[in-house]
Amino acid sequence: MPQYLGLDVHKTYLHGYLFRPGQKGVHFRVPNTPEGWNRLILAYVTPETWVALEATGNAFALYDRLVERAGQVVVAHPVALKRLGAGRHTDRVDAERLAQMLALGTVPRVWVPPAEVRAVRALIQHVRACQEAATPWTNRAKSVLLRAGWSLPRGTAVGPWLAAHGREVDVETQLLVTSALTLAEHAAAEAARLRAEIVRRVLDQPALAWLWRLDGIGPWTAVVIGAWIGDPHRFRHARQVARYAGWDPRGHPSGEADWRGRISRQGPAVLRHALLEAAWQAIRRVDGPWCAFYYRVVGRLGPRRALVAVARKLLVAAWRIWRDARWAQERDPRRYHTKVQRIRRTIAQQPPYPLRERLAQWGVEPVVPPTAAEA
Repeated sequence: MPQYLGLDVHKTYLHGYLFRPGQKGVHFRVPNTPEGWNRLILAYVTPETWVALEATGNAFALYDRLVERAGQVVVAHPVALKRLGAGRHTDRVDAERLAQMLALGTVPRVWVPPAEVRAVRALIQHVRACQEAATPWTNRAKSVLLRAGWSLPRGTAVGPWLAAHGREVDVETQLLVTSALTLAEHAAAEAARLRAEIVRRVLDQPALAWLWRLDGIGPWTAVVIGAWIGDPHRFRHARQVARYAGWDPRGHPSGEADWRGRISRQGPAVLRHALLEAAWQAIRRVDGPWCAFYYRVVGRLGPRRALVAVARKLLVAAWRIWRDARWAQERDPRRYHTKVQRIRRTIAQQPPYPLRERLAQWGVEPVVPPTAAEA
């Protein structure tokens, strides 16, 4: 007879509840560290144990350890759990609820990405964080100039403006502005180096070459789609893909009323951001199908909603191409081959990420072998 274990994962500890049907359960708590995981596995986990834990914090790393010994491990969807809860949330209540729902087979599950996919996702999110860090420093430079009496016109870059009017600005303002711009440039440069390194690592995957055949989708967008879609066969139809990315409209059907609103934005924001950039590029090709679709719906939806519609269609088209392992229909194959050659040439010209040099500054020996370029 299986036993059921619910784990409430916190930053520093794990609260667990273990029971067998018809018997009284037991509560326990262990540190959320590799040593604590070993204590948990040795004391409570057997091949007859079914485990449920919430997708939060380092739950996926804990999943990798548990799946080697437990009979079954389920990672629960955190948002769905909150909707099913009764409003009372404590460590004991949450752990018991997970174990009991696991015994009943009602745990809302999430797909557990493989370790390599999780690694790419983490790198992509770090790139996004670097890009977002550059914007506040640029805005800080503008605010420093504004306090000094210099109001930049809307859309004016600080660097070119400073090059033209720098001599008219006092020394203290120059110091603050140049410091803020330097930090913004460092964040943007770090994001560019990481993007090139990520694309270089996954450049030879066949699925990326299939996605490149779609207008607007370049190497970075293909990597983001591949990292978050993961396994295309886990989606049964296009509506599930759109819902996963947050492109599905909010609705409130009740009785005779069926209200539809804005998109839900419940999925990964980095995926939606990459798809919007791809949609902008796609509609710039005036003889392409995406441009024709955009101008067909822009009068009814407006520019912003029409662009979202193009991005949604791009995602669905990419999913279908990847799922069917086929090439997209392309009017001019020569244009596609030129695009691929340009992508590969651009990536080859990018220097590798200076990992060895960065680690040497801290006296750390890298765990990865050097690339051919570094050697």
